[in-house]
Order: sequence, then structure tokens, then C-alpha cells
Amino acid sequence: MSYEKNGNEVVGFVKLTSRLRSPVVLLTLIGIAGLTIRLYYFPYNIPLTLDALLYFWFATDVSTLGYIPPSYSFPNNFWPIIVSGVFSIIKFTAWTDYMDLQRMLTVAISLITIIPLYFLLKKFVEYQYALIGVTLFILDPRVIQNSLSGLTDPLFVFLGTITLALFLNKKKWLVYASFATLGLFSLTRYEGLLLFIPLTIMFLVRFRRDKVLVKYAIAFTIFILVLTPLAYIRVQTTGNDGLISHVIAGTEVATEDIVPDSTTNKFSIVKGLEIFVRLGAWSSFPTYFLFVIPGIYLLFRNGNYEKHLIILASAAFLLPALYASSRSIEETRYFLMISIVFNIAAVLTISKIIERFGHKKSIFFVVILFAITASAIFLYWKTDNQHERDSVRIAEEVIKRTAVINDYHPESIYLRTVGFNEHQDFAGKKAEIQDRVVTLFTSEYLTLEEFLAYGKSQGLQYLIVDNQENRPTFLIDVFNNESKYPYLTKDFDSADAGLDYHVKIFKINYNLMGLEAN
Repeated sequence: MSYEKNGNEVVGFVKLTSRLRSPVVLLTLIGIAGLTIRLYYFPYNIPLTLDALLYFWFATDVSTLGYIPPSYSFPNNFWPIIVSGVFSIIKFTAWTDYMDLQRMLTVAISLITIIPLYFLLKKFVEYQYALIGVTLFILDPRVIQNSLSGLTDPLFVFLGTITLALFLNKKKWLVYASFATLGLFSLTRYEGLLLFIPLTIMFLVRFRRDKVLVKYAIAFTIFILVLTPLAYIRVQTTGNDGLISHVIAGTEVATEDIVPDSTTNKFSIVKGLEIFVRLGAWSSFPTYFLFVIPGIYLLFRNGNYEKHLIILASAAFLLPALYASSRSIEETRYFLMISIVFNIAAVLTISKIIERFGHKKSIFFVVILFAITASAIFLYWKTDNQHERDSVRIAEEVIKRTAVINDYHPESIYLRTVGFNEHQDFAGKKAEIQDRVVTLFTSEYLTLEEFLAYGKSQGLQYLIVDNQENRPTFLIDVFNNESKYPYLTKDFDSADAGLDYHVKIFKINYNLMGLEAN
């Protein structure tokens, strides 16, 4: 009996070990690890800003009104429409809770991206390497930061990844489904339309001997049927479809303003190429930079159908990044979709290293340890939620005193949300809240006296200064040598409030300057 009992225990242990090593269990554990990291860095009670704030306003107003207000004319509104649906179901009293919810949605979407990514990677490598690739993605600090932003990017990356994974599936109905997700991909960000070209080329190649025109007509119809409803609503609301209209507009900018070494035009391909190469390299850091070059070589070597698709898709993903760079937009978020290609290149490199040298477990351990360490260092370097919370507090101090202040970007972005505190019911009050404080730019002025002469005419009564490097020298001098300016009386010092972000707010006495006060 003891031998039988011991045998059953061994069998049970083997079954448990086998289950723990199953892809489903491992993907779940990877997802839990990714969620834990994101919750640790989650910017609780820090307002959304810039594009994310615009999407918030759109979602709030649509969930309240039940339709898209004509004032929202931006094209990429599929994501905020989804958010508006969630806002309609889940109700809060505090505006910060709604903003946190928007961020939690992007976190959730970022996490579930590991599922289509796993199946996509399996088209190139064995499942163990695919799990390594998924781990690299979930630990990528840029992906982590972006998932906390409330922006369209996590949904864009998710839909782009699932489109590629479905398209490479052997089942025809899943290939057709990829054209449906391609439509959603394009509705999320209109540059997603560019992926239609490589998918069309590879579809025609794949089914060239099997009634290809009939099959392509079905795929194309599915794509159009997904695009049409929201495109129609956009036309009725804003006068353009937010798809072809914006692709054409972007092309016109590129063709009309493409002047080499131009410093005045909107579009400069020479400057754009420099920015593009720099940001492209920087976007591979720190997770993929060791693997990208050999991985790209492996993509081009011994090409097959799957590799050809990724190469063509890479061109579609890189064109928007090149366009943004040529317009001097220096944001790595335009390279997020190409990070999926970096991920494929990484697993190809890792698999080739193991194939040549062996020691699979040791190399897996080193790669994961490297990813964890690099991510932790990068996030420590690039994430400062305390500074953001201090900036929110400073904005609250500004609004207590005045409705006009000099600009102190980027910290001044919270002036566009501090007005929420004055409205319990904030739906439909976008202009009233965002324009609660007027900011005056100092960049055109060489001296403090010149700026204050202009400020007096605009109703400026207070001056805010800090010691950030991007400030005009005359404002930094006020911060460091306040006793030199008898017409400025210090009204607030953040050091006295225990804030790490050191800011001073001065009351301006125009009479002492020789300028009559308003």
C-alpha cells in the first residue's frame, strides 16, 4: 500500500508540475507580474493631460449627452467612444476616479496584448521562446509607462498585434477576421490604414491559386463594413471621415512643405530622418537594443511568408513615425507598434543563440534578469509621480490667487485640470474648466521688465518661478536672487509647504516698477 501511495504522489506531483509549465498558467503568471508592476507605478489621483485629457472630455460628454458633440473634430475617436461606454456603466462622484478608470482600461488592454503576441511569436519560434518574448513585452518600461497614460496606444498595439496573429493563422475564417480587426485598428488611429497595403499584398500571394479575387472581395468587404459606421458618424458630426481625409491631409503637408533643411516649414525630411533614426534607436532601449540588429538580419535571412509579412508591416508601422519626426514631433509613442517587430527580432536572436551555444535555462534566466533590471533602472530614472503630484499642488496654489499666470511648461499642464475642483458636475464644461487660468508665454521676451510690461496689459498680477533649466534666464534670476526685485513680494514658497518641487509665487507691484497697476 505504501508503494502505491508513493506512486500516486509522484504521479500527482508530475501532473502538477506539467500544469504549472503549461502556456496558459505561465501567461497568467506573466500577466499578474505585469499588473503588479503597473499598479506599483500607477499615478493615482494625478490628472490626465494633453491628448489623454481630450479623450477624457470626449468620453465624459458622450456618456452624458448620448451623442458626439460637433466640437470634437479630432479623428482618432474610437478609443474615447469605448471609454464613454464604460463611463456610462460605471459611475463615480469624483472626477479623479473617472481618470483613474481610463488609465485602468489602458492597463488592462496592455496586459491582454500578451495573448495575441504569444500566438504571433509562435509563428516564428517554439512556445518557450514565445513566452520569453511575452515577458520582454510585459517588462518593457516604455510599454509600462504608456499603459498608464490613458491614451489610444495600448488599444492600437493590441489590435495591430491581433491583426497580424489572425492573418498568419492557417484557418481561412481567422484570416478574414484579421480584416475586421484591421478595421478597428484603423479606427483607433487612422495611420493603421497603412497596414491594409501589406495585408493585401500577402493575401494575394497566399491565395493566388485558390479563387483569390473572390476571397479578397470577402476580406475587403469585411474591412469596409467595420469602417463604415463610425466613418459615417464622423462625417455627419465633423464633416470628414477621420480616415482617408486625414491621410490625404498628411500627404499634402508632406508634398507642399518638403524642403531640405527647412527650419520654417511644417515638414522637413532631412531633419526628420535625423530625429527618426535617433528616436528609433532610443525606442529599442533598454529592452531590445541588444537583440534588434541580429534579429533584423534573421528576419531577412531565409525569408518565408511570415517573415515577409512582418517586413512589409514594419514599413507600414515606420512611415507614421517618419512623418511625425519630419514634423519635429519627438515622441517615442509613434514607435510603439514597431516594438512588436523588435520583440520578434529579440526572440529570433535568443533562439539562435541557444541553438548555437545551448544552456537554454541559463540563457533564459539571464535574459529575464536583464529585462527586469533594465526596466527597473529605466522606470526609476524616468518616472517621478511625486513631482507630478507636487505640480498638481502648485496649480492649486495658482488658482487660489489668480486667473492669469506666466507659463511654466510642462508643469503648467495641470492648470487645465485644476478647475475641476470648482465643479461637482463637470460634464459639458470643458472650455470653462480648461480655460480657468490663462497662461502668458515668456519666450519672446529678453528681460523681466519687457515681459511684465506685456503682462500688465493682460491682467497679470502674480509671477511664478522655479529653477528648471528650460526657463528664461530672467525668471531663473528671480528665483535665485529675489532680493534684487523689490517690486516682487513672495506670496508662496513650496519649500515651506514641504514639496520637493521648489516653486515661488510672487505678487507684482507695478507701482514700484514705475508702471501704473491695473
